[in-house]
Amino acid sequence: MANAKGPIVSLLEKVRGEEPVVILPHDNPDPDALASAAALQYLLRELADQDSVIALGGIIGRAENRAMVKLLNIELVPVGEIPFTAQSKVVLVDTQPGRRNNSLPPRIHPTGVIDHHPAYGDVTQVPFHDLREAYGATSTILTEYLREARVSVDNKIATGLFYGINAETQDLGRESTPADFAASHFLYPYANKRRLGKIEHARVPREYFRVFRDAIEEAVVYGDRLVLSDLGDVHYPDMVAEVADFLLRLEDVEWAVAIGCYGKNLYVSARTTEMDVNAGEMLQKVLGSRSAGGHDMIAGGRVSVEGNGLEREKVTVRIKERLLRRLGLESTEGHALV
Repeated sequence: MANAKGPIVSLLEKVRGEEPVVILPHDNPDPDALASAAALQYLLRELADQDSVIALGGIIGRAENRAMVKLLNIELVPVGEIPFTAQSKVVLVDTQPGRRNNSLPPRIHPTGVIDHHPAYGDVTQVPFHDLREAYGATSTILTEYLREARVSVDNKIATGLFYGINAETQDLGRESTPADFAASHFLYPYANKRRLGKIEHARVPREYFRVFRDAIEEAVVYGDRLVLSDLGDVHYPDMVAEVADFLLRLEDVEWAVAIGCYGKNLYVSARTTEMDVNAGEMLQKVLGSRSAGGHDMIAGGRVSVEGNGLEREKVTVRIKERLLRRLGLESTEGHALV
């Protein structure tokens, strides 16, 4: 983690070079990943005049995320357009080596990893690694880098980091720590409130409301413990997480899970109000250790689905069965939410 010189100085020493550094967040990046990547790019430029590119795996689907990229001028380059070589300096942000949620080419070894999730494997071979699983957001880590570097605070970067922390912790109400509160407090005076408002209240297409209608109609409640909704095909993967967050507002349940298909993958998002469990570990046992991850109260994962619709349906049924067994609900009859 951090050394006596400070982590950002240590990272700079390891990535410095003539070729641009590749900053790679997880696929279909959320606000926390986008803000962290943009902040790291800013620090590399301000502190060392080091060129870098932010690589995009997947898509930017959620309206708020698209607004964030546009209003904060975050430039993204599709992973397929980046000429990776054995000498490429790659820094993973909000993800880790070996995870299926990023597009790091198989033979490329990262130079750095910055993440707020637990270590999913041995990262000691990565020259720079800063994993702080006690933090609620990776944006909090980058905010601390920004403060330690004592560079001028760009208002777009501050706006992104502030929104990244709030989105990841649901306005500091979910898995937030004193570090997250301190970072948010530091950033707020620098954030552009007009742009922040446009991001938070981005306009959405009709499809958005159709998905929520279908999610409610398909939702099944199991006892006083779980609400589960199978969304079928979705227009972007983040929609699955949005629905899970929404369903957790249902009173008298402790778990909310949403499942949706995008491309050749089934996406699963789990949320819980239980304080003595780990949603990430639970979902790993349902989907497989490499296919899922998360924290105590929030988790997500994806599994590949080949073949026709019947094959996808079989995989979905298996996931539901494993989930119900893991939550001790295999003998509980489900009832429609509405």
